[in-house]
Amino acid sequence: MAFPLAIPAAGWAATKLGAAVTAAKGLIGLGGAKAAATQLAIPGLTTAAKSGLGGLGSRMAGSAFVKNAAALMPKTAAEWGMRVAPDAIFGTLAGAMTPGDFGDKLIAGTAATAGGALGGLGLRAAVGGVAPGVMKNAVADITSEMVGGIGGDMAAQGVADSILRVKGGGTTPYEKMAADQQRELEQQILQQYLSGKGGYPMGNGMV
Repeated sequence: MAFPLAIPAAGWAATKLGAAVTAAKGLIGLGGAKAAATQLAIPGLTTAAKSGLGGLGSRMAGSAFVKNAAALMPKTAAEWGMRVAPDAIFGTLAGAMTPGDFGDKLIAGTAATAGGALGGLGLRAAVGGVAPGVMKNAVADITSEMVGGIGGDMAAQGVADSILRVKGGGTTPYEKMAADQQRELEQQILQQYLSGKGGYPMGNGMV
């Protein structure tokens, strides 16, 4: 006895299909899609359509962000050099000033260069992706890159310190230097104390 029940169902389906065709003819962008979902009036479809439209809107917004951010990335070797050169200079100085062997200097210098460059370019692209018009201002452009570079350098320093501790047996070159200086200071204080109290005269390097 399923056949009699199929007749009303078929009529309902035909009616809804006709409504869908009519709605499809008037589709214009996302508004048309939403109207079509409303006219179909099938339980659960309207909610699903709204969810899908929201996701599509988010993807469209995300695409605009990526497009705006990508437009601010250096395009030529000269532009890359102009953006990265300051970070490379500071990274070279950081590496040269780091105590320890060549490996310690290389780790510190590379981390400072990469952190500063990535941080500066990243923040500049992020600001431009959200508000591309702001980056037309030279002050905002330079400021965002400087702030991002400082933040990236600080983050990279933490990574470099972790690597240097592994390499140095638990301490960074700066920590090792500080410990050596502390021991030297303690030796000097002890030498002065013993000399002043009539104790054993102590020469340099003797305890």
